[in-house]
Order: sequence, then C-alpha cells, then structure tokens
Amino acid sequence: MKTASKWVLATLVVVVAAGMAMVGCESTQTTDNVITISPSSVILTNDFETLTFTASMTSTNTSLTLPLVWSVSDPGRGTIRASGGVTAIYESKNLAGNNTVTVRDQGDNSGIAVVIH
Repeated sequence: MKTASKWVLATLVVVVAAGMAMVGCESTQTTDNVITISPSSVILTNDFETLTFTASMTSTNTSLTLPLVWSVSDPGRGTIRASGGVTAIYESKNLAGNNTVTVRDQGDNSGIAVVIH
C-alpha cells in the first residue's frame, strides 16, 4: 500500500513539475501595434487643418507590407484625405474631441496615433 502511495505521489510531482515547466512557454509576442505612427499624438486647433502621418515598423527585423490601410475612429472629427507609401494626410473638421488614427499593413500589423481637437 505504501509503495502504491509513493508511486501516486511521485507521478503527481512529475505531472505538476511538467505543468510548471510549460507555464510561460506560450508566446507573448503580438502583432498588434507594431507599427509606429509619427507623430503619435497631436493637437489640432483649426478647422480643415492638415497633418502628415508617417508609419514605420517598431521592430527592425520586419518591414511594412504595402499598401497600408489608414482609418479614423470618428470621421466627424477628421478624415484621411490621401495616402501613399508610408504616409497619410489627415484633415481636421469642426468637432472637438479625440480621434484615433489607425494604420494596418498587409501583414496585419497595426499602429495607432491620437489627434486631439
């Protein structure tokens, strides 16, 4: 009986140790927000004011997969008027508040910037 108990205990210790060894093995790397937008935040005070955003990869080991897709969270506050390559032109509108600009490349990497009106 004691031998069986020792065997169960030893098996339990091995299983717990194996489980603990597996903790932290999952990847914590994510593809979200690996594109840097410059400027990352800006304050615009005039109606129809324009600003050029530029995208670059945060990691030097990867490159942007063009074409980039630019979008805004609230088109009532401002819109992307034009884009090409790694740049986009933002135009403000007459509505106070924050607007998030998002860029996404064809590799599904993304980045954000904030425009404060």
